[in-house]
Amino acid sequence: MNQKSFIATGEIRERGIAERPVWAQCVRSRTWASSIAHRLREVVAQVGFTRFESAGPDIEGELEIDVRRAPLALDTSWLPAVENRGEGIFLLFDTAAIDQWRSRFEVAERGRRLREGFDVWKNEHAESTRDFSGVPYYLLHSLSHLLLTAISLDCGYPAASLRERVYATHGRYGILLYTGSSDAEGTLGELVEAGRDIKRYVQLALEHGGLCSNDPICAYHSPSQHDQQYLLGSACHGCLLIAETSCEQHNSFLDRALVVQTVESIGAQFF
Repeated sequence: MNQKSFIATGEIRERGIAERPVWAQCVRSRTWASSIAHRLREVVAQVGFTRFESAGPDIEGELEIDVRRAPLALDTSWLPAVENRGEGIFLLFDTAAIDQWRSRFEVAERGRRLREGFDVWKNEHAESTRDFSGVPYYLLHSLSHLLLTAISLDCGYPAASLRERVYATHGRYGILLYTGSSDAEGTLGELVEAGRDIKRYVQLALEHGGLCSNDPICAYHSPSQHDQQYLLGSACHGCLLIAETSCEQHNSFLDRALVVQTVESIGAQFF
């Protein structure tokens, strides 16, 4: 049986290729499927300008289209864009396991506190159409940041050149870690090599997330009206925050207490 499968169709079929996902990765009794994308194509287009109100991404990584923006021209028949070629690692998590985890009392209570912080932020940004992302997104987004940090130390790419896309909607849960370059040759394959040893990187990420240099202050942080970190749980520059060029949510919706046990020991961790 052919162990390769194309993930692109049509005229770009030859540009996208990935190994079939394999349910062979397990850390701390949690199993996921990992897939290596040898070739990955990203197209970034500019659709307009904003001045006072920025166009923030939703939890699917798409920009808010209802933000008031200035068009590029009176009659726009084309858009300036850049095509990046690169590589990536995709992790697909078991839906039943995450649904069972989110139903636990400790997780629901943590989600309530995170929701309260989001509501405070929403009151201060009434013009935003962003909705609360939910605890599965906090979990995957926090794990993604931990993985980006762990992988960047080994694969040869600076952390700022690695990016993420988190999928936590419609009952599907996954993380795409990727890098790309506008050069015609793309990237050099080091991220793919890291993907072959992704289990070790997940273990390193979980070890890093369990303790922060700013603990216990970081571990005991909770969104409240007394600070402006409304969209962060246990997260700071010592553990989860990374370069904003790498994060699709500008370092928001993060909480490592949902990933691993911290010194607060609230019992809401997934791993």
